[in-house]
Amino acid sequence: MSQPDEDDDNWLNGEEVACPECHERLYRLDHSPLLDCYFLYCDSCPMRVDVGYYDSTFVTIADAVPSQDRTYATLMAALEARLRRCDCGGRFRDSAPRRCHRCSTALTAISAPSGVDVWPGWWTDETDTGSLEEAFTARYFRTENLWEH
Repeated sequence: MSQPDEDDDNWLNGEEVACPECHERLYRLDHSPLLDCYFLYCDSCPMRVDVGYYDSTFVTIADAVPSQDRTYATLMAALEARLRRCDCGGRFRDSAPRRCHRCSTALTAISAPSGVDVWPGWWTDETDTGSLEEAFTARYFRTENLWEH
């Protein structure tokens, strides 16, 4: 049996990037197709919302998109219109630039941000990062109270 190519081990196209402003070490990777949610980022800060495929409001929004108009862009526009604003006042967008978690600078090295996630550089360290990850996700990921009423 042959060994997988080194390229096959990086199927989410992960790579280290640096913030152009503060030089914080970050890690960009493609959104895994094995997850059952969409990630939309704030257009003003590093916050992200996680919209589950089975969320009842998401299902209602997706079902309301006419079948002849059912494209990814149309679905994202419908979601974006219904998401509650970020606490900073920004809007959550699929195409929002990914931002540094330290200084909020837009990461210009990520020119097509749709489907791309950004984590702090420690995320790839071999040490146990469970408590760091828990604190990070609590601060930067909104998973509840997503929708405008």
